[in-house]
Amino acid sequence: MWACYRVYLEAKAPIHIGYGAKLGVVDRTRYYIPAKNVWGALTSLIAKSIMENYSPEAYRIIGKRLNENIKFSYFYPVEYKRANGKIHIQQVFAPWYKKDGLKFGVCKYKKAISLEEFERIFISSFVSTAIDKTSKSAEEGSLHEIEFIRDKIKCETVKPTIFMGYFFVKDTSQKIEVEMHDLGISFTISFTDSIEVNEVKLNEIWVGGERNYGFGKVKILLEKSSNEEVDLFGSGMLVDTAKKRLTISSRSEYMIALSHVNVENLGAKLIRGDIEPLVGREWNERGSGQKISQVAKICITPGSQFVCDKALSIGNFGIWEVV
Repeated sequence: MWACYRVYLEAKAPIHIGYGAKLGVVDRTRYYIPAKNVWGALTSLIAKSIMENYSPEAYRIIGKRLNENIKFSYFYPVEYKRANGKIHIQQVFAPWYKKDGLKFGVCKYKKAISLEEFERIFISSFVSTAIDKTSKSAEEGSLHEIEFIRDKIKCETVKPTIFMGYFFVKDTSQKIEVEMHDLGISFTISFTDSIEVNEVKLNEIWVGGERNYGFGKVKILLEKSSNEEVDLFGSGMLVDTAKKRLTISSRSEYMIALSHVNVENLGAKLIRGDIEPLVGREWNERGSGQKISQVAKICITPGSQFVCDKALSIGNFGIWEVV
């Protein structure tokens, strides 16, 4: 029922995934890329590639069609090696709240690292301030610091940061037909080693914020998986692609949240980790991102362990929810 693609995002610039968290003057970043950011980046790129004139309605329709036909995972930075033109993953640095505290690295038989080690490898920041034209000095109250995920890391050698995630494409057709009769636009989205719109390859997308600083550019590479049961990041969390809905199970008695997990009707017996309200920007008649969601989803955060008896599936924007 679903075709699965491993997707690699190779950073060509630093990545800032803001979520409203501040530490003093520091704008914090998430340490991963949520599915909604990837969905939004694809929606924007596809819309721009097929529109002759700007139309907010085109963004809405394309975003809706992507949500209907593709389920996205969250994306996490990885340790990897390249050989014969292929990427070989050693470890996926998703967060994991273990008994001895927060670690990063969910591949079961690979070494996890501490929060401090993860931040040393992947996280940096820069300070900026506005200049008062009259005094030629820093403008009062304008000092701020932006945290970001580095575009290059040093693990044995210096190399680009790569994030790994998954696209699950509906009905294994590997093509999405989109008709927008009112706008006189029709096109086909297809999947090979890249995303193609009317046979034009889209090799790069822009994710996250702080674009005015040049942040967010990533190269995108797809690799098709032939397995009906997908072991997400080698974590022991399994996705069944043969069913109408993408159901999630675990090889052990507990589950690792590899995205946000909606707690509505979840009935979790145990949660080791954290919970947060999830809000974001939505489409309205003025265009994409012009409305703040009015209802917050209360979610278990990525990396948390939990136990529940309910069947889970991957919903819109990669959020796990009760079937």
